[in-house]
Amino acid sequence: MTWSGQMLIEIVVAVGIISLVLVGVSDLMIRSSRLTTFQRQKAEAFTISQRLLNNYRVQRDSNPQAFYDNAGGSVLDPCVSGKTYVCIVSMEKSAEAVLVTVKVEWGDGGQTFDVSLSQSLSKEIR
Repeated sequence: MTWSGQMLIEIVVAVGIISLVLVGVSDLMIRSSRLTTFQRQKAEAFTISQRLLNNYRVQRDSNPQAFYDNAGGSVLDPCVSGKTYVCIVSMEKSAEAVLVTVKVEWGDGGQTFDVSLSQSLSKEIR
């Protein structure tokens, strides 16, 4: 009889150890999934900000004087239709250039994250 009681304790301890290992593995998988999702969203936000900066660069290249005259202020843009990204484009005009800053924000898990890129676009193209 003592053997069957001892075996039962061994089984309970083994099940407890296995369950602890499985909880640890599942926690690791959840964290890995969240990190992968965050990195994908960050890469997409970075691509959006680069595309917007390129659009402003093309506008400047096609008509530098009109671009410089109309530059200034901030624009709130939905960035991509159907996505959760919000773009904030601000332009600060100086004597010879326009500083264009593109900030792309998104929410994930109750927190707001952002990526920001800036470039100074000169009035004259040389």
